Amino acid sequence: MDKTIKILAVAAIIIFSIQSFSNNKADVDLWGNVGFVKALPWSQEFHRTNTFSFTEPEHTWINHEWLAEYIFNKVYLIAGSPGLIALKILIGLLIAALLNISIKKHCDSGLLRFLLLMLMISTIGYGFSIRPHLFTYLMLTIFLTTLQNLDKNRLLILAALPLLGLVWVNFHGAFFIGIILTLIFTCTESIKVLSEGRFTKERRYIMALSSVLLFLIAVSFINPYGADLWKFILNSATAFRPYLSEWAPFNPVLHFTDHTDFMALALLSFASLLFSKKPKDITWSCILLIAFLSALLLRRNIPIFAIVACFVIPEHLEDAAGKPLDGILKLLPKTIIPILLCLFIPVSAWYSVMVKKTTPSKVEIPQDRFPSGVISFIKDNNIKGNMLVFFDWAEYCIWKLYPDCRVFLDGRFTDAYSMKTVTDYLNFLYLGSDWDLVLKNYPVDMILIHKGNPVYKKIPYLKNWQLVSEDGISGLFLNTSVHSMTISRLSPAQPIIIKGNSAELFP
Repeated sequence: MDKTIKILAVAAIIIFSIQSFSNNKADVDLWGNVGFVKALPWSQEFHRTNTFSFTEPEHTWINHEWLAEYIFNKVYLIAGSPGLIALKILIGLLIAALLNISIKKHCDSGLLRFLLLMLMISTIGYGFSIRPHLFTYLMLTIFLTTLQNLDKNRLLILAALPLLGLVWVNFHGAFFIGIILTLIFTCTESIKVLSEGRFTKERRYIMALSSVLLFLIAVSFINPYGADLWKFILNSATAFRPYLSEWAPFNPVLHFTDHTDFMALALLSFASLLFSKKPKDITWSCILLIAFLSALLLRRNIPIFAIVACFVIPEHLEDAAGKPLDGILKLLPKTIIPILLCLFIPVSAWYSVMVKKTTPSKVEIPQDRFPSGVISFIKDNNIKGNMLVFFDWAEYCIWKLYPDCRVFLDGRFTDAYSMKTVTDYLNFLYLGSDWDLVLKNYPVDMILIHKGNPVYKKIPYLKNWQLVSEDGISGLFLNTSVHSMTISRLSPAQPIIIKGNSAELFP
């Protein structure tokens, strides 16, 4: 029976991981993540300036996630969108496997291990889309696994950390997390050694940690942009982005539905630390606290907290609740767990394939989020120009229409645009003071805007602008002076209404 339960539990974890990591809906950055980097940095085809835009085509572009985007592009060229979905599921399964190893080391209760891992997988699944930050989740998990095993072969393991840092700095801009972790380790381990009077004995260990920290900082400059990458990271870290929901602080009222698992994990984590009688390691406790605060500050850091928690709380959760939970389990009929697992597995598999998915093996572009019909209308009618487009759709437009159409601004924001351009754009979008000056100060001749944006209702009253096409969520306006021939050719008495399908597939 025990062997059967183990097999069913493993199957349930794998199926639930696939369910959590297999979201196939396109997000706003999909097209940039797949299409922006088609060549390596030493190639002339590697984009170092913002050629996709008409506002700042010569602006330096610091692409802090170039290697991840290059991998996405190659996977897409080889295996299409099914390959992209398979890649992110594989990354998720690798993370889950490493987390399971860590939990198993410090948690004897099989039921507790199972429930904890499932909760962590659910929490990490938030935002598990085709984006470069997936590689940060993976690198963070590998980094923490390495640090957790320092007691085995310190010098060999410490030597591996700079190599991980070198890969991480080219995968994604959150590489500095590895440096912060090493800094915390160096400081707290030094405090422990000094307070316990072991400095003479552990001097080499502290020196090795300090050296690793310096090496991690040094290898962070080995990237296509050198020191400029650090300038970008510092500027980005201080930029306020209220217009991006994932950059918003966590709000337990507004985000209750999306992050019930995070709240449960946070409560479980700190309760286990409170009630556990085991000594609390200052190093790992500091890391957990910092990860929790970062998740409260930015929702996008919630998966990072879940990964960190996996390396901190299992032993304390085992001490506080392992035996009572096993005691409850012994009171239940022996067949109840296998029956529950046998029920859970097909339900989770069904949810992975059928719920909210038309074609689960391919990336779907929801028509209620993207104006694919209007963009096809632009392409089919050979309309070219400088587009001021709602930023959620800009990378989609670049994918479909570049170089015939170039955008005002896209989701890279200050990665590739000056703050002035970003501010002018947002001022227009949300009807700031002198909002219409944007159309005079920049050579805009096409506007593709969301009907929910405040400015949408104002544009028809502007001189020289005509609505030529619309769908349920967007409207396309052309400048009558620039596009008079196109408007005459289309000659719509009323705007052409586009009716799209329920979902377009990413090819």
